[in-house]
Amino acid sequence: MIHRNLIRHLLPGLVLPGLIYLVVSRAAPVLIALAAASAVPVLDAAARLLARKRPSPVGALFIAMTGVSVSLALWLRSPLFILVKGAVVTALIGLAFAGSAAIRRPLTRTLAVMMSSDHHEARRRLAERWRHPTALRVFRTLSLGWAVLLLLSAAQQGVLAFTVSPGMMMALEPPVQLTATALGVAASLLYVRHSQRLAPELQMLPVRAG
Repeated sequence: MIHRNLIRHLLPGLVLPGLIYLVVSRAAPVLIALAAASAVPVLDAAARLLARKRPSPVGALFIAMTGVSVSLALWLRSPLFILVKGAVVTALIGLAFAGSAAIRRPLTRTLAVMMSSDHHEARRRLAERWRHPTALRVFRTLSLGWAVLLLLSAAQQGVLAFTVSPGMMMALEPPVQLTATALGVAASLLYVRHSQRLAPELQMLPVRAG
C-alpha cells in the first residue's frame, strides 16, 4: 500500500515534465518549452483544488521556486535557471531528510503514516505504534539512506544542467530519476522487510497470510 502510494505520488512529477517539454518544444522556443515543463507543480495544485483538497505547503513552496526560476530564465534569457532548479529542490529535500533523522523525527515515518491510509484514526494508530524505539531506528536509517540518494541525484542533475543541452537533459532526466527512485524504493522495502522479521510486532509492512 505505502510503496504503491509513493509511486503514484512521484510518477507524475518524474514523467510529466519530459513529456510536456517534448510536446511544446515542437512548436515553441526552448525557454517556453522549459517553462511549460516546469508548470507541473501548478497543475498538481489545480488538481488538488478541483478535488477540494487543501493546498499542500510543500506544493506552494515548489510553485514559488518555479515562479522565481522561470522569471529569471525569461528575464535573463538563460535556460540554466530552470534546469538547475531541479538540482536545488532535490538537494533541499535530501537535506530535509538528513535533518529529520538528526533530530529524531524522520520524514520517512511521517510520509509512511500519511500514505498508509485515508482515515485519520488508522493513521493515528500507526503513528503511535511507530514511535517505538525500534521503529524509530528503522525510519531514521531510511531517512539517512534517502538523504544520500537525493543528494547524489542533485549532484547528477547539476552536472547534466551544465554539460548537456536542455533537450538532452529533458530526455535523460526522467529515466535516470525513475531508475534511482525505483532502486531507492526497492532497497527501502528490503531493509524494512528484514527489520520486520526481527521485530514483527511493529507491522511496518503487510504480512501475507499462510
